[in-house]
Amino acid sequence: MSRSTPNPSPWAVGAVYLFGLVLVISPMVDLATTVLPARPGDFTWRYGAFGLAAGYLQTPILGLVLLLAVAYWQEHPWLLRVAGATACVASLALGLVMVVFALDVLQMRGMRAEEVRSAVLAGGILQELKYLLAALVLAPLGIGSWTTASRMRAGPSRVKADPAAVVAPRIVASGRSTA
Repeated sequence: MSRSTPNPSPWAVGAVYLFGLVLVISPMVDLATTVLPARPGDFTWRYGAFGLAAGYLQTPILGLVLLLAVAYWQEHPWLLRVAGATACVASLALGLVMVVFALDVLQMRGMRAEEVRSAVLAGGILQELKYLLAALVLAPLGIGSWTTASRMRAGPSRVKADPAAVVAPRIVASGRSTA
């Protein structure tokens, strides 16, 4: 997978990796300090914690994408595998959170006055949509990262590309010969 790109300083690559890691971890620390102490058996705590957590999803995903992009660019298959596995596990975890949060929304809705029940339901649907979209981004990102890392480890293909195959699509597309 050799690409003809300049070789950047290891300091710069390390700094971008560190920044990506900060983007992943920092929002999780912020969320944890907001919702601790954990009371997972209390549905009102879960409703609040999972409702807040949906708003913290985008930044860690952005950090993970940054980590994966640099790992691909620098041909670090081990990091692609670790980050890809993390994305897959996170996607599965979000699926479980969606089920539990949906049940908590329904229970919370039943406890509220009639005039605010629709607001509780609308807020719950919005948070569920955030979870769903995040899971739909993380799953293929994780699977794609894992398979890309496998291809990197396999090395260059043993079959050499036919130079005519690269030129032929242009000839056919333009309708004229370049000879």
